[in-house]
Amino acid sequence: MRPGAEAQASEPQSHWQALRWMAASRLAVALALAGFFLFETVQDDAGWLGEPKLFGRVVFVYLLAAIAFLFALRPLRGRFQLQLVVHTLVDLTAITLLMHAAGGLRGGLGVLMIATVAAAAVLSQRLLAASFAAAASLLLLGEAVLSWLRHDAVLPALSMMAGLIGAACFATAMLVNWLARQLHRQEELASERGADLRNQLAVTQRVVAELEQGVLVVAPDGRLRTMNPAARELLGGAPMGGAVAGSASTRVRAAGIGTPAAAATRAQAPDREAAGSAALATVLRACAHWREAGARSGESCELLLPSSDESGTRVQLRFLATPGGDAVLMLDDLRRAEERAQQLKLAAMGRLSASIAHEIRNPLGAIRHANALLAERLDEAASRRLAGIIEDNTLRIDRVIADVLSVSRRDRPGDETIDMPPFLAAFADEFAAQAGVERRRIALRVEATQPMCFDPNHLRQVLVNLVGNALRYASDAPGAVVLAWRERAPHRLELRISDDGPGLSAEMRQHAFEPFFTTETRGTGLGLYLARELCSANGATVRYESASGASPGAFIIEPRAERVTA
Repeated sequence: MRPGAEAQASEPQSHWQALRWMAASRLAVALALAGFFLFETVQDDAGWLGEPKLFGRVVFVYLLAAIAFLFALRPLRGRFQLQLVVHTLVDLTAITLLMHAAGGLRGGLGVLMIATVAAAAVLSQRLLAASFAAAASLLLLGEAVLSWLRHDAVLPALSMMAGLIGAACFATAMLVNWLARQLHRQEELASERGADLRNQLAVTQRVVAELEQGVLVVAPDGRLRTMNPAARELLGGAPMGGAVAGSASTRVRAAGIGTPAAAATRAQAPDREAAGSAALATVLRACAHWREAGARSGESCELLLPSSDESGTRVQLRFLATPGGDAVLMLDDLRRAEERAQQLKLAAMGRLSASIAHEIRNPLGAIRHANALLAERLDEAASRRLAGIIEDNTLRIDRVIADVLSVSRRDRPGDETIDMPPFLAAFADEFAAQAGVERRRIALRVEATQPMCFDPNHLRQVLVNLVGNALRYASDAPGAVVLAWRERAPHRLELRISDDGPGLSAEMRQHAFEPFFTTETRGTGLGLYLARELCSANGATVRYESASGASPGAFIIEPRAERVTA
């Protein structure tokens, strides 16, 4: 780094600003003295000046120097101390000459000497400030001696006046310099604390940006101050920062919303940006209602936010009050929370299933083997029937264990795409052969050409459960069970498994996907639960849709929009 740049970097910005003000003040004083001199000359009333010509020349030169100093500040910005010393010495010399031309120490210009020393003391170190005061005192003594030599006054009186003004310069320089140093220390302390605060703010912003929770800060007047990327994602791409703050969509009031939960709407937005704005407006309405209800920190509510698809986004919204009046809103994606809870449940089930495999399967195998040996020696029909019951129930227990293991040890799905027409045709042929049912009972309707993002083994296992369940209640007519792959809406595909059976009752629909819920004596109650878990693992949903009009009831597998391949 160049020496000039080092000097510039060592001086605080406030010193350069003060030096500019000092240069501007010098120019103002020079202009005032020049105007005063010209006025006195025009009025022909400059006789009171001891040496009018000297006064005019000094004022003219001082004015030129003031202009030069002001314009030299930027070119000589790297030489602060040099400029300060030159400016101060020129000021002291010019004031001394003006004082001499105006009649000496009695002319009243000594006040300018004290002001100059005070201004220089603000910007200099203690030693340099004392040097300026000493230079002013020497100039004052020189003026006193010169006036005595000219027989303008007696030396003791002039020396006394010069000494008083010099002492005033020293006292002023020391006092002002001490105050300036105190202010400079406070400025450095404030700068350090400001840097610490900026660092802490940067760390906080970084932490908030990395949070999985959505965080929004809402001003007391309902304006959105900021939100982190997680909140933006949950709100479906809502505008951030200044693009939102102050806009009409964010100044939402609580009129007509009732309760925070009532703020949830199912309004469909034509695109992602409109859906994001609608979701943000919903959150801000809930915040407005929370404030009207007393703004108790820690309260929470559930919202269904509008999104670009029909399902919407279920979130939990928690309100936190701050001393400044801002509200901090914490957004949690309930779907993700449910997935995390499901993962914990599956982990626990995995440990349970391992225990089941060791503690039950081995004795169960022994029971089946012993029962088979016993059945070979039984002659009576009643005894054979009892042995058959034992065999059937041990097989049922074995299926329960196998299903539990399937849920707890499911493999991570591969990111694969399935060409649906050949896949469905192959599945129907294979399932009919393995299940021992007539192939004509299963009909295929392929109305969409897009492939499906799903693990093939998982989809096959899901269809085995759903199609097997449909065939159990369907008639024997051709096409009693229909597998339809279609595009329900733009970028919304679904695989529909319907049958001509009676459908599910209201109670069955409520508990259909719960584990171990079954209406069959031979069922395990894990088929539909396993189907739902496998769909969830592949980013898809499965639901039951009741019959309506000519449309029979059906199970519908719907991959998420982002997993639909064009």
